[in-house]
Amino acid sequence: MKLYRYRTIQSALLELENGSFYFAKPEELNDPLEGYLKIFWQGDKPAWEGLLKNFVCSLFYNLQTYLLMAKNFGGGQNNYLQDFQNRVVITNLQQFENSPLNQIFKELAESFLRDIEVQKVVNFYGDENIKCYGRELEFILRTVADAACHLCVKKCKSLGLIQRDFDETFFDVAYEISFSELKSLNNAERKRQIDDIENLNLDAMESCLLGLKLNRRNVSDLNYEFKQKILRLKIFFPRIYANQLKEIMYPNGYVVCFSETPTNSAMWGNYADNHKGICFIYETETLDGRDFINFATKSLEVKQIKYSEQFIERNFFNTLKHLDFLRADDWLTGKNGVKSCKLDEIEAAGEYDDVYHEKFYRKTADWYHEREYRIFLPDKFYRYDDKFARNLKYDLKTLKGIIFGIRTTLDDKLELIQKLVRLIKSVRDFEFYQAEFDDETQIISVREKFLLIKT
Repeated sequence: MKLYRYRTIQSALLELENGSFYFAKPEELNDPLEGYLKIFWQGDKPAWEGLLKNFVCSLFYNLQTYLLMAKNFGGGQNNYLQDFQNRVVITNLQQFENSPLNQIFKELAESFLRDIEVQKVVNFYGDENIKCYGRELEFILRTVADAACHLCVKKCKSLGLIQRDFDETFFDVAYEISFSELKSLNNAERKRQIDDIENLNLDAMESCLLGLKLNRRNVSDLNYEFKQKILRLKIFFPRIYANQLKEIMYPNGYVVCFSETPTNSAMWGNYADNHKGICFIYETETLDGRDFINFATKSLEVKQIKYSEQFIERNFFNTLKHLDFLRADDWLTGKNGVKSCKLDEIEAAGEYDDVYHEKFYRKTADWYHEREYRIFLPDKFYRYDDKFARNLKYDLKTLKGIIFGIRTTLDDKLELIQKLVRLIKSVRDFEFYQAEFDDETQIISVREKFLLIKT
């Protein structure tokens, strides 16, 4: 099977020079929904208690880390939470078993789970029939953020990290929620009502933060800067935490993208510098009906993208048993050591792995015109975190030709051919094509170029 890879001149030269493909992470691609799964939370009371226990401990750990850093290295920036975005969630509380933090976490968790508002959340969502999606999880965490912040600030005061006279009540925002009313609504109605509550309360908290900034000249409070940071923590931590829960469900993965067509004008415009670039031609090897490209140490399968408006749904609580870097029984244990029934539910490891791979081969129907194929590089053991490690050398026999764009300059063609000759020594069997716009058919076509090149 032949595959086509649209490139700018600069990226094409670099790819030829290295003889390798760069495997990109989803965030580096141009679709913000890359790797998107429709994640939901549906579990019993111990499962929700385990999650909320982790939430308050993670909040304290991040606040304490910031305070220690500020004490030792200066005050930090207003956007200090960005420094913690990759480590907001403590995936394994047991790693602190031999640390003073272990006792602090136990005390925080016990106090937090006794809070009236926390109990309301657990009782409401502990009903197995209630399926909670991402925005609603933010809402849940925000309803208990006041209690979590107060507990964490109080603990930091006792440790001498915050002045004892610091008044944290300035950031209190009352949530007027009737769980009995929510329970009477269907899923769509509940979502609409929660969205309305979320929007109003976010506006209220952002107004409070803006008020602090705008009224700075009239403020004599010595804790002014710290209040801003505490308020930012309360506003943004639930969202960052909820997003990171989704990310830890599956390991990283990286992709190289191709197309089955070299004549798509939009592709030339988007990926080949407005037709001034080129399109590489690759040919796969077929084995047992599957297509592969050979690399220095392995062969990786090339698979077609599925275009669908239906996203894969996954329950967060059901994936925990498949994550080796955490202890599922810790996450799925509530008050008084009561275990969640999720620990006993059997889900095949193969199903988990299938979804892990599948999520990198799905896009919405809006992208169908790209007719994309991909090579997927799994990274369950985090060997490819460094972007330089994701440049993998491929078998140069796979590269069969180059299609020059409608606007590719003669100088760029010459530079590419010179680079190619140095790389593969002989281009006698190499294919050269020219993309052209056909006035009659009103589409792009490619014609073979006969270049008299002696090597």
